[in-house]
Amino acid sequence: MTRASGRAEGRSTARKSNRAAQAARQRCFVLEINQRPVLAFSASSLRSAKARVQEAWFVEELESMRSGGRPLLCPDHVRQVRLALPAEIAAVELGRGIDEARGEDAKYGFAFLVPIDVPPN
Repeated sequence: MTRASGRAEGRSTARKSNRAAQAARQRCFVLEINQRPVLAFSASSLRSAKARVQEAWFVEELESMRSGGRPLLCPDHVRQVRLALPAEIAAVELGRGIDEARGEDAKYGFAFLVPIDVPPN
């Protein structure tokens, strides 16, 4: 191994280590809709997680999705955020790993806990 390739490998390892440390600082939370766990996601705190699920773009996105032919979120649905269980955390970490392998941004991880219908063309 040449000195240059060793340095490049070291930088790559350092970047991965930095991303892993950043991901470790994130905690996992679950959005429940009408007491049904729907989405596991990472956030820095419970306050941050609760704020995210109130953002207009987030609500609009969930309102546009369907699961089993029914809307995932409607205006009258009750939303609640809680800490994720170990299996839910694993789902987020798996999704983050897949995103990293694809070279995509893995800063924020998330995983749907219900099947999401594919929109018709």
